[in-house]
Amino acid sequence: MKEILFRLVKAAGGFALARGRTQRDLRILAYHGVWTTPGFQYGDRLFIPPQQFEQRMAWLKRSRYPVLPLGEALARLATQTLPDNAVVITIDDGWRSTYTHMLPVLESLGLPATAYVTTWYVVNRAPVLNVALNYVLQRAPNKRFEWESPVAGRLAVDLSSEAARERALSALGAALDQLPSLDDRLREFREICRLAAVPTEPWWSEGQFHLMTFAELRDASARGLDIQLHTHRHRNVANQNFVLGRELADNRAVLSEACAGGAELGHFCYPSGIVDRRAAAVLAAAGIRSAATCEIGLNPPSTDPYALRRFLDGRSVGPTGFEAYLSGASDMLDKARALLPRFARRPG
Repeated sequence: MKEILFRLVKAAGGFALARGRTQRDLRILAYHGVWTTPGFQYGDRLFIPPQQFEQRMAWLKRSRYPVLPLGEALARLATQTLPDNAVVITIDDGWRSTYTHMLPVLESLGLPATAYVTTWYVVNRAPVLNVALNYVLQRAPNKRFEWESPVAGRLAVDLSSEAARERALSALGAALDQLPSLDDRLREFREICRLAAVPTEPWWSEGQFHLMTFAELRDASARGLDIQLHTHRHRNVANQNFVLGRELADNRAVLSEACAGGAELGHFCYPSGIVDRRAAAVLAAAGIRSAATCEIGLNPPSTDPYALRRFLDGRSVGPTGFEAYLSGASDMLDKARALLPRFARRPG
């Protein structure tokens, strides 16, 4: 329905009008990785199909929207010297497919981008278990089974509905986290895969749920990908500013080593986009100049640099919906919808 609405708005000249009204605002696109495993397609906004990412970037290169590096764009936003309708490309987490699939596309088109990289799984070479577990439970042919946890005891797993699967994800994830070592967690995770009847290949060996290695991060940085901070353990730091300081220090230490000191680590992305406005003081004290959220919208010159809005692209976003964000039309429509209840409450 949204795609049809956006087509109508575009045909009526709404996109052109919105571009003019929002030309001084910064647009920030957000991605994660690309999905390369055959068969079941997982993660609408987490793993975009590689061909869709290629098409988006090619369209952007041909378009009227200039793409700038993050640092330059924010500096020019503050001084109101941005080119009209400027865009920044950001990629969260540091998935291996960022290096193997997304970076070559960006290089071939000459488009700058920033990767916010979380680092615990860079150091500890394994699939990101909570994400891989979610994939396994969504894909599982066996909708009911029992897992004998070494710590939590026998757990009955029910995957017969979305709500049941969410409960199972929470229970299994918590039980895996209680195990004493990563090797223990990986062994038991493989057992869950067996019980669910989900093969671990080819996605395990091909790194679908792995983050970049030290060598890949160093090479990506040397090739121009802007590497930035995203906490070490991808922890929700809202209302936990005492945790944020440690997370930033650990994250920065790993990225500095991986990139051989070649990355200027002055920008940050909140894990899962969850924002704590009081974090700005901690970020500023750590020398961080901006922080990105997952709140949808444009960034006018008055934007708080520690609460940058973005647009998370994904498989379910059509080409006109993508253009609607870049034109500013979707932002204007969202603001108009937010005003409607106020007008409805006004006396006649």
